Amino acid sequence: MTAPAPAPTHPPSRETELARAESELASQEARLGEQLTRAAAEAETLSRRLLELRQQVERVSAERPEDEHVRGAGTRLESASVHTGGTEEARERALAARHEAVEARRRAAQEAQRTLQTLQQLNARAQQDVAEAEAGLKRSAEAAAKAQREREAAARQREREAVQGRAARAVAKGNTTQLDPSPQGARSRVRMVAAIDQRSDSNFFTGFTTSIHEGGIFVATVQSVPRGTTVDLDVLLPGTRSMTVTGVVRWTREVNDKTPELMPGLGVQFSYLPPEITSVITDFVATREPMFFPD
Repeated sequence: MTAPAPAPTHPPSRETELARAESELASQEARLGEQLTRAAAEAETLSRRLLELRQQVERVSAERPEDEHVRGAGTRLESASVHTGGTEEARERALAARHEAVEARRRAAQEAQRTLQTLQQLNARAQQDVAEAEAGLKRSAEAAAKAQREREAAARQREREAVQGRAARAVAKGNTTQLDPSPQGARSRVRMVAAIDQRSDSNFFTGFTTSIHEGGIFVATVQSVPRGTTVDLDVLLPGTRSMTVTGVVRWTREVNDKTPELMPGLGVQFSYLPPEITSVITDFVATREPMFFPD
């Protein structure tokens, strides 16, 4: 079993290295400071003892000038010396160096502060520019959307007017549904006329069975006829005479601005379809596909 590969290590950053070096240097300076203090105190003690011994040797030498031991001690004391100034000088140099480093870091921090303020000002200005640009783009998009809605509304209005115009012209030409006016205004049974060709809005429709017997005729009209109304319909097909069929209004299609291309009208389901008329309609739907409309 192979040991997993060690995780990749990243080199420490410069700031991390400086922080570690500063911490080590601070510890070293603290140790040196303590050692210099102890050494200076020891030198001071030795200096006082040396002075006392010299004074003692002078007194003894005056009393016993022939004493060799006293003369030897005096000779040693003449060459002995204690220097306390070196530790103070070293301490001052270390403190001066630390003070200079502190001042350099303070100057660098001040420069970094000025750089930070400049960067913050630039960021604030850039943020304002970005916000104004975004607001301008939003206003532009809203204006474009509004213009698009207005164009679509105008197009729907034109299409609605065109559909109504086609319906009116078709009625005038006898090419679409025409209600048979009734003096009594009866709504229970109406008579209609529908002309169907390859391009007319009116057309035959079937359900899931695709059987024409179970289908009917979509009559394109802007007239309103309630569902359930019985309709006597005169159907005009190309090259044939008028045929009369009977049906019931099963569904309606109202004018819809969202689908202006769809002609409003009625779905009249056959109630009775004579065989001869079935044959004629079957021949016609072979040339024009009937509409599909589930009941």
